[in-house]
Amino acid sequence: MGRSDARPRNPSNQGHGYHLPVMADEIAELMVVDPDGRYLDATLGGGGHAGRILEKLSPKGGLIGLDRDMEAVERNKLAFENEPRMRVERAEFSRLAEFCPPGSLSGALFDLGVSSRQLDAKERGFSFVPGTALDMRMGSEGPAASDLISGWDEWELASILRRNSDIDEAKRLARTILEAVEAGEEMTSDLIRKAVDKLPGMRDENRNSMLARVFQAIRMEVNDEMGQVQTGMRAAVAALKTGGRLCVLSYHSVEDRKVKETLAEFEKDCICAPNLPVCMCGGNNRSIRKVLRKPGLPSDAERERNPRARSAKLRVVEKI
Repeated sequence: MGRSDARPRNPSNQGHGYHLPVMADEIAELMVVDPDGRYLDATLGGGGHAGRILEKLSPKGGLIGLDRDMEAVERNKLAFENEPRMRVERAEFSRLAEFCPPGSLSGALFDLGVSSRQLDAKERGFSFVPGTALDMRMGSEGPAASDLISGWDEWELASILRRNSDIDEAKRLARTILEAVEAGEEMTSDLIRKAVDKLPGMRDENRNSMLARVFQAIRMEVNDEMGQVQTGMRAAVAALKTGGRLCVLSYHSVEDRKVKETLAEFEKDCICAPNLPVCMCGGNNRSIRKVLRKPGLPSDAERERNPRARSAKLRVVEKI
């Protein structure tokens, strides 16, 4: 079928600070099963995936893009202003049910984590560049990281570091961070950096990796990222038509584990309580099947040109 002549101004994401879209061609190929269908990009970011999806759609097709970041929303509204098939909304993807009722979608995409633009913007407080204020909010709502850290006790912060980044030294690290807070140290990235430097055996070659994991753990808590993933993916499965596909890109083990756990809820035939001696639910409750038996991985060439792609895993399921 023919395609609309309207094109986003910058579908490749190059030149305006967002990361290159990971596995964009593969995702568009796997997800767009009906060119006339309605699709969702739940994490619009720089619009790179959206541009590829639109290229696969007919003039009858449609795409809705969500993002909680106002800057991303404004940029995409400008980029897609001449694209009649595209609708851009500011919303957390946990709210997607407000825009996508049950059985309305032919496909949905989640590209998890944080964008390169957010990491690079010092004022957003996502990076551990020296002197960066601890904010880390993907939107503008809710408390900043500095506010939350000030209110956490040692047990809470240690639990967050373990749960969100699998940090073995979580208890020691939490104690050191909170001691610095109580001593009145300025709430910037330097406070976290000093705490990491005090870990026994910390070497220069390991420092940035540990800092990245600590910032990841706090950022995920600030933005309730795992709760968002679970709520959003459940709503996406409900919104899919039979034969519709859900694609999810994750970039670290904690994200991927939550994705697997959430999808597993819909892969079970029997949903009875484990202590029941016999099945009482009828055993016919499975609503998705795997399209890819194992997670899809970027090609060697893509990993070489796009550092963000190196840890990416793509899971794809289909509504049955």
